[in-house]
Amino acid sequence: MNVFLIGVVRAARVAVGLFAAAASAVAQVPDESDIWERFEAQDQASGRFVQELFAEDGSLLETSEGRYAVLKPGFFRWEIEEPDRQLILVSGEVLWHYDIDLATATRRPSKSQGEFTALELLAGEGDELRERFRVEALEAERYRLIPTFAGAGFGAVELTWAGTQVVGMRISDRSGQQITLALTPDSDPASLSASDFEFTVPDGVDVFDGITP
Repeated sequence: MNVFLIGVVRAARVAVGLFAAAASAVAQVPDESDIWERFEAQDQASGRFVQELFAEDGSLLETSEGRYAVLKPGFFRWEIEEPDRQLILVSGEVLWHYDIDLATATRRPSKSQGEFTALELLAGEGDELRERFRVEALEAERYRLIPTFAGAGFGAVELTWAGTQVVGMRISDRSGQQITLALTPDSDPASLSASDFEFTVPDGVDVFDGITP
């Protein structure tokens, strides 16, 4: 085989390799609409979380961990166990924030002043979220959601999925800080009901009621 033909063969092999790599990369990037199907497929979720807060310069500010539970539509439980103990419960239109260490509990509307937090994505319905976010498919199992409405408490959030379960979140807030969440779903989750998200004020706890009768 002469030098010219050898060069042609080598070039063809390189082209085939590049085409295969490109095709593989395209195959790994899901359709953007897939995320709404994933949201619809998940009626409930529970497990443990580790949350890290980073400053704008990338330095770690704080770490917390605990348990979470979600039941659609509209029920959410976020219980911080370390370093301090706090409980956030959303049941329909009511949100309770119970600071266990300070023995105080605050009740307020869950949609106070139209605000929306990234964590509420876990309890959101696909059709509602579709109308409020622009989605970018990043790679297999990863998406970026960008709010298109006023009142979002963050600039963007990246979601990492494992099947129908969200296992990671990276939240960019409007101050430049970053929040990362590592979620470990329960391997054998119990069936959740609305009663799991009810709050009874313990004895001796001061209550601040932000809901006008």
